[in-house]
Amino acid sequence: DTVFFCDTMKGIKGRTEEKKDMKEMQEQTLLPMTGIILAGGKSSRMGRNKAFLPLEGVPLIERSLAVMRAVFQEVLVSSNQPELYQKYGVKVVKDNYLEKAPLGGLEACLREASYDYAFFAACDMPFLHGELIRYMATMLGQEEILVPELEGRLHPLHAFYPKSCLPLLEKNLQTQQLKLAAVIQQYPQVHYLREKDLGNFPDLKRYLSNINTPEEWQALVKITPEE
Repeated sequence: DTVFFCDTMKGIKGRTEEKKDMKEMQEQTLLPMTGIILAGGKSSRMGRNKAFLPLEGVPLIERSLAVMRAVFQEVLVSSNQPELYQKYGVKVVKDNYLEKAPLGGLEACLREASYDYAFFAACDMPFLHGELIRYMATMLGQEEILVPELEGRLHPLHAFYPKSCLPLLEKNLQTQQLKLAAVIQQYPQVHYLREKDLGNFPDLKRYLSNINTPEEWQALVKITPEE
């Protein structure tokens, strides 16, 4: 009986250590950066909070959190209504400059971030893709903003920003230059990713797509996403 008990305890200890090793290995594969989900927009065209639109029964915010948590060591949500996200166990950061989203959300979260680089994405991107985000991170240079520009269109809500751009963000907030495109134009070190840089991802447009209107949403829910 003693031998059986000892063997059982060894087995339990072994499984516990195995789980611990797996957890440590998973943490090591997470990027030492911050993932930021912008969930503080007014959603005026949609008429409801886009973060909680359900796709295949799962709210968009939950889908985004799952992707971000599988990529980054830290995840933040930008919102002035932290109570809405309490059940998700994620740190919610309120804007320092109110009514100035998305720039205000980026400034507050970047200031709060534990890491020097942050990936900033909107909560209304139903097909956020972890492998694309990781691939983009491999192309990141020192103190660069890294942003896709496809067919002449910038995607500043699917981009990496360094903490070093905080002074510019603050200046633009104070002078009412609230477009992220203006920040990207004014910042001295910007790396633009074109179609040729992201050729490994044939569904690129889909991964970068976002939802703004009820019509766009209705069209989307009729399509079954590829997994």
